[in-house]
Amino acid sequence: MYTAVHFSAYKSFGGTADNSILDLQRVNVFIGKNNSGKSSLLDIIGCIYDLNIFNSLNRVVTSIEIDAPIQKYHVDSAFSGYSAIGNYRGADHFWNAHSDAPPARVSVRYRSFMRDNYSWDYKRSSDVSATNLSNIITTQMYDKLVGAMNNDAASFAFRRLTAERNITPEAEEDLTRLNPDGSGASNLIRQFINRDGFDEKVIEQTLLNALNEIMYPDSVFQVIRVQQIKKGDDLLWEVFLQEEGQERYALSQSGSGLKTIILLLLNMLVIPKTTDYQKKKVIFGFEELENNLHPYLQRRTFEYIYNFAIENDVYIFLTTHSHVAINAFYEKDEAGIFHIKKEGGVSKCIKINNHIDKVEILNDLDVKASDLFHSNGIIWVEGPSDRIYINRWLEVFCSNKFKEGEHYQFLYYGGKNLSHYAYTDDEVHDLINILTTNRNAAIVIDSDKKTRSTPLSDTKKRIIEEFSKLKMLSWVTKGKEIENYIPFEAINVAYSCKLSAQCQQYESFLEYISEARKSFSNEKVPFARKVAPHIGKSNSSTLYGLENQIQKLHQQIQAWNM
Repeated sequence: MYTAVHFSAYKSFGGTADNSILDLQRVNVFIGKNNSGKSSLLDIIGCIYDLNIFNSLNRVVTSIEIDAPIQKYHVDSAFSGYSAIGNYRGADHFWNAHSDAPPARVSVRYRSFMRDNYSWDYKRSSDVSATNLSNIITTQMYDKLVGAMNNDAASFAFRRLTAERNITPEAEEDLTRLNPDGSGASNLIRQFINRDGFDEKVIEQTLLNALNEIMYPDSVFQVIRVQQIKKGDDLLWEVFLQEEGQERYALSQSGSGLKTIILLLLNMLVIPKTTDYQKKKVIFGFEELENNLHPYLQRRTFEYIYNFAIENDVYIFLTTHSHVAINAFYEKDEAGIFHIKKEGGVSKCIKINNHIDKVEILNDLDVKASDLFHSNGIIWVEGPSDRIYINRWLEVFCSNKFKEGEHYQFLYYGGKNLSHYAYTDDEVHDLINILTTNRNAAIVIDSDKKTRSTPLSDTKKRIIEEFSKLKMLSWVTKGKEIENYIPFEAINVAYSCKLSAQCQQYESFLEYISEARKSFSNEKVPFARKVAPHIGKSNSSTLYGLENQIQKLHQQIQAWNM
């Protein structure tokens, strides 16, 4: 996977040094207004991952460079046939010395060996110093590595699904093709189901199961079939679906949203099984999947895409102008969001790195706060590390079937700022009313008690009373703060510590952890992410009534989603 792309003027992207897509991730989301340049970026991505696309655009895009991390197989290829190169005694010697080298800046060049016979050639950039590679790798070795990267070109293929798409009945063709607009879909399904040499389970089980995973609980499909129909004088192949307790119906008569999801799954699950793609590393580019999809289905679709990319080692690029995609991908570890802005007729691609950038996208899309679709309930917590622990506990104690972002969401009140909030139907002039944020809410509050007899603050008593009146859950920690619930065994495993006892109920966790992690106060979120995977039922269930409280919270989430 390339980590960055730099390109010359193309369509609305001007001939400036700003034409870069930086810090590419497993899933990359290009979000912006209509006609901002999102599809143009998919053209560029197609150029670097598909020889045919590059050949069609190479005279339009005059310069493309990529930042390509050096892989072990590049080094092995460079040393093939050599016992040593320079001072390096084989591939392993070189790799051990330079496996952490920065990505190579490489130009993607077009070359022709003979008429109608084209190849893709990586050639190192003249600006080698920009990669800092010239200081650690000899020119001879660098050239060999770049030569090895040229072999990657033949192993990649780029699949695209355009915003204008459809699935229609089709005349019979013995081609396993699927065009970006969806044409070919009916024949592709027909061949896998009906033709010898194709595995019908790819459609009848793999695709159908994935479709149900996304569509549940709105629809559960039991059967997918393809049959001939007569249209005028023509015999066409039509795809049919059947839900439990219903008659089979034609896909062509279904909504565009269902067709979009099926086309998405055909690209990801079926096309890689065809002869032309079996030996390829397929990269996917999907345009405006949100068209005709309810926000709930958008979230489920985006979640499926992200999980598929991680589990199957593929890379996916999405264009969208849906604000739902921001929340779906913003906090994913291997997803990147890019804001495509067009000012004065010139487009720019900006990587989103913070909340302010996130808000700017919403402003650019003219999304008002009142336009945002809420989750079914809000869990108010003091800060983002609380969210990590609670999600883990829900998984450990309840085998949580609900998904954050769909069934519940976290909001942060920020400790002492709690005094500015209220949860009430009464008219409150000087407090922020939580009820206007979402009609369903639960709240988790650190007791901050230093002893059993320490009283709760008046603010906390007020919040508890207000939630109780509306029969909503308020959870005040049995210990001083939420970190008192963290099992010391999990910390020991995560950080190779030697803590010998649990943080006591009213003990300051900051003081407790100070010897093992002196910087804890500045790294609460990274600490939580590292420790959470080691939290389990066996080391947590007896801690200060934690399991019982998590069960109550899970029941609350369940009630929100009934």
